[in-house]
Amino acid sequence: MNNTSAKVYFEIHYESTVSDRTWYRIKRVIRESGLEINRENLQLIADLKRRNEYTKLSLRQVIYCYQQAQELSKKRVTIKGDLVYRELQKLSNYKAHRTTITRWFQTVPRSEGKYFDRNRSYRAEELVQVFAAACIYAQKQLTQKLHTSRSN
Repeated sequence: MNNTSAKVYFEIHYESTVSDRTWYRIKRVIRESGLEINRENLQLIADLKRRNEYTKLSLRQVIYCYQQAQELSKKRVTIKGDLVYRELQKLSNYKAHRTTITRWFQTVPRSEGKYFDRNRSYRAEELVQVFAAACIYAQKQLTQKLHTSRSN
């Protein structure tokens, strides 16, 4: 995929144009994160960037969170909802409210009308977006904490 078509493909999925300077930064971050510049990754990065554009996290941090969640999905296991909930609490340093954690499950297909159920068994692949959201939440909390301590 040549540079121009990659940029256009990214812009279509990002739903906005980006300057050449921004595009080269995005490409650099993609490469430094160990990803190839292909259609699948460009669509993923555009989606991650669009969903997290109002956080103070860098694109590199968001990609890292997503990659950590991907590692979980490679294990091909099923996890009970109660255990997932406890792990998400640990990951967010027990700062995420129950409602916030439940909201992270909106990317998981519903079962019996619910996204989250403590008694349901979830496949690891279903939880990639959930754990990515938790990791992003934890990174955001850390960034805010560091920012607050610097300004004092």
